[in-house]
Amino acid sequence: MIRLLRRNSIGATFSVMALTLGLVLNVGLTATETDTRKKELIELTGGRRVKAVWNQGTEKDMKLKFLDTKDGVEIDLPFSGSAPLITADGFHVLASTGKAPADRRVKMYDTETKKVTEFPAGPGNNLLAVWTDPKTKKTWVYVNESGDKGEPWNVPGGGKILRFPVDKPEARELFWDRTSSHIYLMFSADGTRACFEPSWSNIGQLKLEFDAEGKVDQAKSTYKTFGGGCFPSMAPDNSYRLFRLDGDHRSISMCDADNANVRKVVVTGMLTEAQKANNTWLTRWSTDPRFITLVAPAGANAQIWMGQFDDGYSKIEKWVRVSAEKGPQCWQSQVWVEPKR
Repeated sequence: MIRLLRRNSIGATFSVMALTLGLVLNVGLTATETDTRKKELIELTGGRRVKAVWNQGTEKDMKLKFLDTKDGVEIDLPFSGSAPLITADGFHVLASTGKAPADRRVKMYDTETKKVTEFPAGPGNNLLAVWTDPKTKKTWVYVNESGDKGEPWNVPGGGKILRFPVDKPEARELFWDRTSSHIYLMFSADGTRACFEPSWSNIGQLKLEFDAEGKVDQAKSTYKTFGGGCFPSMAPDNSYRLFRLDGDHRSISMCDADNANVRKVVVTGMLTEAQKANNTWLTRWSTDPRFITLVAPAGANAQIWMGQFDDGYSKIEKWVRVSAEKGPQCWQSQVWVEPKR
């Protein structure tokens, strides 16, 4: 492992670990098992490449798992972290690391070069979202202070949401501070809509307006409540669909733009008869609107599943398991799906 310093074109210095060796392969996974998952994922997406990232393990021994159908090999990423996200181009995985506020930082893994970038440490580095501006092609990273003040898991915290360009982390700017900022934030492709949970089980949509410099104009932007539930997710296209996991954790409430045409979509179709008392959680849209990931069954044997919506986004047509059939409990996940050519 070699530690290097790299400067971008505007002088920002990053700490980069060049990892030519040392990616740890999962012990105990057979080639047949991983090859089966690779084939099923490729079949699910119609032949397109898939990259998946998720947390797995106990709170004391949490690992970041990564699977790429290009080679079908599941690896442990070279750092542990929470709330992993994949950029829209599929080239980078980001996650929050560090337990104490002073040690918190966002780390980024390049899925092609295998390099790790460490952004500055300190409070307010809890990763919320990543979004790539389709006009400027600039990727923004969104963070807050959720959890830094020791608040319970069901009490929103953080106050301010900040953002910075992925290639210039020192250039932080205020994004939103009109409400408290919970951990669920995800944007439509054009960035004009976002799912949001400003208080516990209060889920809705941010409708965003921007000033001449491209910054959010909070005075003109609005938040509208869509209902209760948890784990909201915004469609990664410009349909402005939004879903929220219902209280029974067995279905999601799917709505079209601006909370129109609300319908229930069952998300427990992968559970067996022996698991029927269990439910699902940690729902998240992938980078392709047709696919969703979640964990099921809830509990110590939770696994990551990827489901495909029908054309009307009214049911899940098929489920494919992403994580290994046997292993430690799985947590948050996101999947990148290669765009259609």
